[in-house]
Amino acid sequence: MNPLDTLRQRFLEIRLDTDVSDMFDFGADLLEQDSAEALAFHYTLLHDTGMDSELYDWLCRKFGERGDEAEDHLLAQFDREPDPAMQATVLQLLGGFKYRKARRLKETATLARAALASPHDELRCKGLWVIGWLGGTADIAKVVPLLAHDAVAANRRWAASALMQIVFSRRSAAPKALEPLRQAPDTETDPVVLGGILVAVQEIAGKKFGLSSSSHEPPSEEKLQAALAKARRMFARAAAA
Repeated sequence: MNPLDTLRQRFLEIRLDTDVSDMFDFGADLLEQDSAEALAFHYTLLHDTGMDSELYDWLCRKFGERGDEAEDHLLAQFDREPDPAMQATVLQLLGGFKYRKARRLKETATLARAALASPHDELRCKGLWVIGWLGGTADIAKVVPLLAHDAVAANRRWAASALMQIVFSRRSAAPKALEPLRQAPDTETDPVVLGGILVAVQEIAGKKFGLSSSSHEPPSEEKLQAALAKARRMFARAAAA
């Protein structure tokens, strides 16, 4: 049995009930195989979304450790993928190369911009993530329609987060990002999204509205309304200045 056949058998054994030590050992042994066949095998594993979720995340992270060949492979596969959900995974992995020795981030950013107009919810979501990581001031105009009109509430929240992330990388973009965030609370009815919008305003403006930027729990209605009032006062003062 060749090494890839052995790995395939081991994967089937741990696929649904992964012991952490088995997962680590499998990932290490998988990366030891650095042939083109091993790269393709690793990529094929990522199509199996029915595996243990922790194992899936681990295999995604390990794929990024394969370096230039992995980045090239993902870019080559993106347009060949018939499943938008898999395209979304590929796009997220490509965006993660920002934190490695990436060579093709411009191409990845181009894919993310196109994904913002996708009819598929998950692809728009990952497009927003990656634009937040890689985008510039010009991309704010591409994010704003999703902030205002995306039918998926989570994507509207991710749009606010993308604007915040763009400003973190380019402080000069703050005024352009704050304008649509100023307008968004007037029409947003989802309290979770509204909280995300106000967190983005708070972090971009460097203010304290009493909202946690790291919490995954929605703020109470009391905190939300207090933060909204503070944001509106801030914008009113800026307009009067």
